[in-house]
Amino acid sequence: MNGLLLIIWSDCCRTSSYRRIVMSSPAGVTVIWDYQYYWIPHGYDLWSLKTSIETALKRCNPDFFIEGKLIAVGTATGDKHEAITMLPDEIELSPMPDYHTRGPDRDLADQAATFLVMEITMKALANRANILVISGNYDVMGAIKEWRRDIFMMLALPESSSPSVYPIANVTWLWSSDDPERAAASMVNGGGPMIPPVQCTPPYYRYCDLIDFCSCNCIS
Repeated sequence: MNGLLLIIWSDCCRTSSYRRIVMSSPAGVTVIWDYQYYWIPHGYDLWSLKTSIETALKRCNPDFFIEGKLIAVGTATGDKHEAITMLPDEIELSPMPDYHTRGPDRDLADQAATFLVMEITMKALANRANILVISGNYDVMGAIKEWRRDIFMMLALPESSSPSVYPIANVTWLWSSDDPERAAASMVNGGGPMIPPVQCTPPYYRYCDLIDFCSCNCIS
């Protein structure tokens, strides 16, 4: 595992024969997706995913756009991987090894968390202005909370997530839902965020711009 992580880190950070890290636009959003465990709803068209995510982001800030490809973290095997390879212009796979030492579910979940944290950290160190993480893996929350002081961290969570993790990021979305009413407001359908970034205490109350939903302030 450590050897593999070192190879991937070198691949991302060298500037000669390897791809260069490009400085982020102020409105550009880097999207990191834990597709291994947080897949799209049954019957959903993967081809429209990037457009839906960008629509959801613009409900937070009309200037937001997805910078580059979606970064998909997961194993390079199986039906999900095969579906992702059909969209090489929109999704970039960040593969993790597909092996098991403590049972398949637990081991893969740990690996996914490790790779997600690594991706978040690399993008943060590369001065990415805005990062969206699509994951409900609790082992990833510490990295999101750590970097949100310097970078605008956004999070899309599965419906089963505890409300206690909603405030971890600056802004939080519901990724998808089995409930028709909630599904319409979820990120995969281009819905807006659940929690604006500013939380106020009385006698102040939160005011959010009707156009830029994530531009909120505490006023009396």
